[in-house]
Amino acid sequence: MNSARSLCLAFAAVAAITAASADKSSAASPTNGSTAPTFTLPQIGGGSIDLKALRGHVVVVNFFATWCPPCRAETPDLISAERRFSSNGVIFVGVDDRESAQLVSVWAKQKGVKYRLALDGDGKVEENYDIRAIPTTFVLDRNGIVRYRQVDQLDAPTMALALGAIIAGRPVPDSKTATAFYATATSGTAAIAAQIQAGKVDDAIAAGQAASDRLDKLQNADDSATIDYYKSTQLRDAMNVVWADAYAARAAAAPVPTDDKAKKDGAQAAMLRGQSFQDAEDFTNAQKQFDMAIALTPDDVDAYGGGYSAAYELKEYAAAVAYAQSAANIAPDDPENWLTLASANNGAKNYTAALAAEGKALALATATYAADPTKKKAAYELGRVWLKTGRTYLMAGNVAAARAVLRNAPAVTPDSIVGQQAEEQYVALNPMPWHLAVSGNTTTTSTTTTPAKLYVMVHNPSAETRTVHFVATGVPAHWLLSFCTPKVCEPNKTAITLAPGASQRVELQVVPLAGAGGDWNMSVTTNGSTAQVKVNAKATRVAVTVTAS
Repeated sequence: MNSARSLCLAFAAVAAITAASADKSSAASPTNGSTAPTFTLPQIGGGSIDLKALRGHVVVVNFFATWCPPCRAETPDLISAERRFSSNGVIFVGVDDRESAQLVSVWAKQKGVKYRLALDGDGKVEENYDIRAIPTTFVLDRNGIVRYRQVDQLDAPTMALALGAIIAGRPVPDSKTATAFYATATSGTAAIAAQIQAGKVDDAIAAGQAASDRLDKLQNADDSATIDYYKSTQLRDAMNVVWADAYAARAAAAPVPTDDKAKKDGAQAAMLRGQSFQDAEDFTNAQKQFDMAIALTPDDVDAYGGGYSAAYELKEYAAAVAYAQSAANIAPDDPENWLTLASANNGAKNYTAALAAEGKALALATATYAADPTKKKAAYELGRVWLKTGRTYLMAGNVAAARAVLRNAPAVTPDSIVGQQAEEQYVALNPMPWHLAVSGNTTTTSTTTTPAKLYVMVHNPSAETRTVHFVATGVPAHWLLSFCTPKVCEPNKTAITLAPGASQRVELQVVPLAGAGGDWNMSVTTNGSTAQVKVNAKATRVAVTVTAS
């Protein structure tokens, strides 16, 4: 990996980094100075977000997902930045990666997110922006031009630096750490090349290792979020290609090309080149390089991981399964290998095999946890397996099994990110109840066979479009309760579809078909998702229950 920070692969959800650089097969990522692609997406809470309509404002577009740990980690900083810069007219828009509106709504409530959240349900906007890893953030000026972009977890100081410059109409400055990174990568490339040119291959390899160590240290610095991911990836990949040449040269010059040292050098060269192809989104050539590394060092789990990532991006899911299975066979005691195999099988929609692989991971994680339940890392890993198993059940359409599994993760690791995610997913699987409220008068009086009318307002509190079903029970004989909307009246039951956060007034019309024996009255009270309609007449006295479900 080129970065010590954790990124989430937006499409495959595996632990691999793929930068959004020169795309070979789809739209290229918008670069600084280009116009950001427009989009219109449904918004959490109802309505839609039209990016073009936000022209005239500086806009922060943050691609995220609730399952992505660095996305969750940066959320408090985004909330803080939104509060600080909203007075300057800055608008924040979070674009979620293909999750349910209910889950995103639960997450937003738990995190206290107040800025706008859009749902990229089919991933088309992410594809148009060539989002390969999340979180990815773009800052647009008032004319919709990209002035800053970053792939990585952002922090409040970095966001403030970028927004302050863009609001003032100035270029976003490089930090000292960013400048040092670019200089180190450039000088490292030159040093490796010079040693190769001088025929000092061992020194070239050592120069590459020294430069790589320095780059890793810079990427772990407190302000490493200021390092431009796109620029840093290109510079580091350029260095790695030359570094790979040094390893390849030493392998070729070995007295016995088939000895272990020569094979390891050749495999290292292939791994470095494979990562560079991967970063450039040339997944076909990346896969070829990782296959070369596997052929030279067939027991190297990392080589299979590279092949898996490339195959997954190419949507060659059978090949992805094969790579992951090989890694699990080599290191069967590592639960991570079984979780990767589960992800591969999920991509192939082979959910039975995915659950079997997660069962292997569960057995390993359970044994580690049982040995010492006080270790937070052991509890976290066990909770993580439960969470991933729950998600597999959801993909397979087994909601009941998912609910049962998701309750386990918060039980073993309640205060962790894993526990929070599992709890949110569990809550999201249980739709929020409908809310009824009296609209207007609570009582009315009528005569003989004349209908009496009172009204309730039904509210959809969830972040998804839902259909509410009204049913009246306990209606007395020879009486009729109808539910009336502007379009139709239906006796005893009806169904109404409401958008997220929407409300609608419903008329409760009661008619004594055989006569009430004189004047009579009707009253209505509400309690959550039910209403009590009381009828007080000479011929009858009864309470009718109206249920919204």
